[in-house]
Amino acid sequence: MPSHNLSACKLCLFGIALALLSAPAAAQFGSINESSGSSLPPICNVDVRTRRAGPSPDRALAPFYLNAEEADLRRFGESLFVGDVLLERADQSLQTRELIYDRSIGQIVMPEALTYTDQDYIIDAENAVYYTEDGSAELYQVQFQVAGSTANGNAVKVFLEKGGLARVTSAQFTTCPGDEPDWEISASRIKLDQEAGVGVARNAVLRFQNVPIFYTPWLNFPLDDRRKSGFLYPSLSTTSDNGFGMSIPYYWNIAPNMDATITPRIISTRGLGTGLEFRYLTQRSSGMLDADYLLDDDRRDGSDRYRIRATAGYRLAPRWKVITDLRHVSDDDYFLDFGGNINETTIPFLRSSMIVSGSGRYWNLRITTDAFNSLDSNRNPTSEPYDRLPRVELDARWPVLQDVDLTLDAEAVYFSRGAGPTGARMDLMPALEWRFEQPGWYVAPKLAYRLTSYVLEQTDGTSFDNDDNPSRALPIATFDTGMVFEKRLRSGNRWTLEPRLFYAYVPFEDQSDLPDFDTSELTFGLSQIFTPNSFAGADRQAEANQLSWGLTSRFIDSTTGRQYLDFTVAQTFFFRDQRVVLPDQQATEFDSSPILVEVNWRPFSNWAATAGLQYDPEDEEVDVALFGINYQNSHNLRVQAGYRFRRNQVDQIDVRVRYPVSKNWKLLGRLNYSIRDDTTLETVLGIEYESCCWALQLIGRQFVNARDGGDQTGVFLELHLKGLGSIGRNPYDLFGINQRQF
Repeated sequence: MPSHNLSACKLCLFGIALALLSAPAAAQFGSINESSGSSLPPICNVDVRTRRAGPSPDRALAPFYLNAEEADLRRFGESLFVGDVLLERADQSLQTRELIYDRSIGQIVMPEALTYTDQDYIIDAENAVYYTEDGSAELYQVQFQVAGSTANGNAVKVFLEKGGLARVTSAQFTTCPGDEPDWEISASRIKLDQEAGVGVARNAVLRFQNVPIFYTPWLNFPLDDRRKSGFLYPSLSTTSDNGFGMSIPYYWNIAPNMDATITPRIISTRGLGTGLEFRYLTQRSSGMLDADYLLDDDRRDGSDRYRIRATAGYRLAPRWKVITDLRHVSDDDYFLDFGGNINETTIPFLRSSMIVSGSGRYWNLRITTDAFNSLDSNRNPTSEPYDRLPRVELDARWPVLQDVDLTLDAEAVYFSRGAGPTGARMDLMPALEWRFEQPGWYVAPKLAYRLTSYVLEQTDGTSFDNDDNPSRALPIATFDTGMVFEKRLRSGNRWTLEPRLFYAYVPFEDQSDLPDFDTSELTFGLSQIFTPNSFAGADRQAEANQLSWGLTSRFIDSTTGRQYLDFTVAQTFFFRDQRVVLPDQQATEFDSSPILVEVNWRPFSNWAATAGLQYDPEDEEVDVALFGINYQNSHNLRVQAGYRFRRNQVDQIDVRVRYPVSKNWKLLGRLNYSIRDDTTLETVLGIEYESCCWALQLIGRQFVNARDGGDQTGVFLELHLKGLGSIGRNPYDLFGINQRQF
C-alpha cells in the first residue's frame, strides 16, 4: 500500500499545546522548552509518560503500515479497515477500531474514537478526517497531553490547512491533572501559524478555581521558543512607605540578539513611573541597561527620582576583554525609599567601573577606572572613598629553576577626591619563591622587596606640605612549612593531622608620612593569619617578626569521600610590638594574637553545623563568636539558625524555618534579632500552598531601616499558575536573598 504523510494531523495539536504553554517572552537569549523531559516535582502524584530523547525523525520519507483484524481492500474507491486498527509511521502510532481510506480522493476517515501518540504527545479524538492531497485535516472532540509533563487540554474542532496553519474552535488548556482542573485558559477561536511561530486567540479567558480572573478579546502568543513581543504578567505589592503598587511589563523582541522590557508602574503614595531593561548579545559583546524613573514624586515635593545601571562586556582579542559597570541614582535617599531589605536601604555608596584585562603565558594585566557616588549625606568628605583614575595592576610569575619562581606584583594608581590629598602611587614587589613538596610535607620560603612611592597633589593644609614625594622600601621574608599525617581508623575511615608553621619578618619603618588612600586593617581571621601584612592596600606595610602556627584535623568517610568533621586551631606569636598603624590609631602592644578555632561538622547528609571562636588570652575575653546549624530533610522541612558576636559591635541571632504542615501547605518564618540593641532587625511570616499545577505565597515582612531607625513593612502575594506564568511579585527566597553565611 502506498504511504501518505499523516504528520499534519498532529501539528495542529502540537500548536495548541505549545501556544498555551509558552510565556509571552523568553527570559534569556536561547532556547526554552518547558515541556521537554519527564522531571516533575515530588508533589505531582501523576502518571506521566516519559518523553523519549532525541529529535523527531523525518516522517515525510518514512512509509506507514496498517494492521487490522479485517480489511476490505479496493484498488479504487474506499478501503475499509476494522478491528484493532493500528497505523504506525516512524515514531507515530494511531489506534482506532475503524479506518476508511479512499485512495481516489486522497482521504482517510476515522469515524470512531482514536488515540494518537508520538515522542511528544498523547492525543485522543472522537473522530477525524485527513486529506492527503493538500495535508489538511479536521479533528473533532480532541483531548491531548504533553509527554513529560502534566500539560493537557481539549478542543471541539481543529481544522488544519497547508503550511502548518490551524484554526481551532473552543479550546481549553491547563497543567492541572484530572477532570476538574484548578485553573484553565479557554478561547472561542485560535489561529496557529507554525511557520511564523505565532498564534492568535480570540475571546481568551483565564479561570482559577472556576472563577474568571482575566479576559482579553485578542491575544497574540508564540508557538515555540522564538521570543515574541507582548505584555507580561502584572506585579502587585503593598508596603507601609509606598502604599499599593502595580506594574505591567511589556516585552519587546527587537531582534534575535536584542530585547527590551518596558514596565509602566503606579505607586499610590508617589505617582507614576516606568522601568526599562534593555539587553543585547553579539559574538564578541553583551550588555544590559537597567533603569527606573519616577515622575514627580508626591512625597518628595514633586522631584523626579531615578536609578540607572548599565553593564557591558566586549572581547577585544582572545585574551583581552573590557567590562563596564555604571551606576547612578537621583538622590541619597533612593534606596532608603525603594529598597526591599535592610541591605539595600543601607548602601553607603555606588561604584562605577571600567575594567580592561588581558593575560599572557606568565602574566596578568588589569586596568581599572572606578568612581564612587556617596549615598550618605552625613558622611565626612574626608572619609569618602577615593576615585581611582586609573588603577593598573600586573602580576607575573616566571619559572627560573626547578621549583623556583620569580614573581612580580605591581600596581600604579591615581587617586582623586574633592577633599584631602590626591595624587599617584606606585607599588612594586618582586619576589623569589621556592616551593619544595614531597608526599606528606612541604617547605616554601619566599624573599620579596616592596617599594612604594607617591607623587602627591593638593597638599595645602595637610601634613604633606613639606614632602609631596614620600616613599617606602622594605624587604619581606617568609617561611611556610606544613605536614600531613594520616591514619586509618578501625571503622575504615581516615583521620588526618595537618600542622603548619609560618614565619614572617619585615623590618620597621615609620610610615606616618604616607597618605592613606585605600588601605584598611584586615579583619583578623584564618584567612589573614598566614600572611606577612595585616593591612589591605599598599599605603601601609606592617612590620613583622612573628610566628604563626596552625593545626587542622579532618575525619573523612573512606566510602563516600565525605569530610564529616574538621577543625582548625591557629595563633600568632609576636616578637615585636606592632608600631605601624593607620592615621588616628594607636600602636598595639601584645605578645600573641587571639586564638582562632573553627569547627565544621556534617554528621549526616542533611545536617551541617559550623562554629567559630576568636579568644583573646591576654584580655581573657571572646572577641568573635559564630555558630550556625542547618537541617533539611526529604519532606522539605528546613531549619537554619545562626548566632554572631563581635565584641562591642554585633550580637545577633538569625533563625529561618520552612515547615511543611501537609503535602501542599508550608509555613515560612524568619527572626533576625539584635541582642546588643534589643531590637528586631527583620521579621518574616508567610504561608505557601503548592499543588502540581499552581502555587500561592503570602508573605508579610518587617525590617529596620538602619539609616533612620524606622520600620518598614510590606505584604506580598504571589500566584503562580505552572506552565502559564505568575501574577504578583517574585516569591520571597527565605534561604537565598539577604543570606548570611555562618
